[in-house]
Amino acid sequence: MTITLPDMPARIARLPRDERGYPVPRFVPWVKDGEFARRLDPLAKPEFRYADPQFRSRAFHHGLCWVCGERLGVHKVYGLGPMCVVNRITSEPAMHRDCAEWSARACPFLIHPREKRNEKNINPIAGNPGGLMIKRNPGCVALYETPIAKAIKAGDGWLIKLGDPDRVDWLAEGRQATREEVLASIDSGYPILFAEAKRDGLQAIHALGVMRTVAQKLLPA
Repeated sequence: MTITLPDMPARIARLPRDERGYPVPRFVPWVKDGEFARRLDPLAKPEFRYADPQFRSRAFHHGLCWVCGERLGVHKVYGLGPMCVVNRITSEPAMHRDCAEWSARACPFLIHPREKRNEKNINPIAGNPGGLMIKRNPGCVALYETPIAKAIKAGDGWLIKLGDPDRVDWLAEGRQATREEVLASIDSGYPILFAEAKRDGLQAIHALGVMRTVAQKLLPA
């Protein structure tokens, strides 16, 4: 099967490839017989539907790029759905900017807004990083650059709380997103966060409203 991909940054080009020729991000685990396996095992296959929890911890605590696995520099970019821009919480560690931009233009789930998550026969080892996981295709992605990030406890796991951004870029279908596209995504996803806040009371509802107002200042012009 032949696939057409954007030109790869050097760090992406060094990644191993799957049988389609698609580079396998560092966070993707290799699986054999339903268990994690070594990448060099000839029978192991990459499982793109979830992330390696051990690498997630190592990437965050040791400053490694979520996609290429190499050491990060000064600029740390997070790939966020619009609802994560509202509450500034994510499960995924930072990336190099070129790795983030390439991923936003090459990931099938991100460039095809009608693409749904395939959870058929997904293995329990996928786990849940913690907190509320919004299982939808947001239709657009924010490349959210900030040097401020801390781990916070979330249920039985942990998530990443982000600080104010130095820069935010929005993409949809592999191109720059419009303000209308981002607003539509926020409007469709906001009820999910609102329902969670409602369970926690009026103070949480008010805080969420403030976060939405702040987030809308980061939308495309």
